[in-house]
Amino acid sequence: MFKIDHIVLAATSLPEGLFFSEDRLGVSLDLGGSHDRFGTHNRLLNLGDCYFEVIAIDPQARKPDHPVWYDLEAFSGAPQLITWVCETDRMLDHLEQMPYHAGEILSVSRGDLEWNLTVPKNGALPMNGCAPSVIDWKGATSPAASLPDRGCRLSSLTISHPEPNKLEHFINSTLDDPRVIFKKSQYASLQAKIETPNGLIEL
Repeated sequence: MFKIDHIVLAATSLPEGLFFSEDRLGVSLDLGGSHDRFGTHNRLLNLGDCYFEVIAIDPQARKPDHPVWYDLEAFSGAPQLITWVCETDRMLDHLEQMPYHAGEILSVSRGDLEWNLTVPKNGALPMNGCAPSVIDWKGATSPAASLPDRGCRLSSLTISHPEPNKLEHFINSTLDDPRVIFKKSQYASLQAKIETPNGLIEL
């Protein structure tokens, strides 16, 4: 199994990211929680077979003595999509096949949830966020299954990068998801189209 688990939007503060997302999507995001290991917190939205995450550094949390994941310490400006995450139950096999270095496998927890996630030592995003991190829920169910269904679904995820071919073959052969589209561009970026009760919204 290798599938889209969630897409990640970063903000300089969780309230800012929450306002940005709810204003555009027209629905409320649900409580997530805190990640003590990295000093971050989040809010979540069910997208059916995956979910949408808004994440930011938690100003009330203890500052970690190592780089924060998703390169959040360097993040600035308006909220934006910064990366995506794919779920696997064969993490080591898939990491061997990847044309990029996804990072170390770390054990992470939030409340009762515990999972393995690839995180580079320096906190940076592989291929500027265009290459997905990899997550293994270790037999548990993804948070998407327990979130209220607010009628939103991921319609497409466009990955723009100067060298899309480096990633495209691996993703197309492993993920087999027509919603993921690759484009060659001067700069790296992600664009998600989400079906909502108010129509198709672009982030």
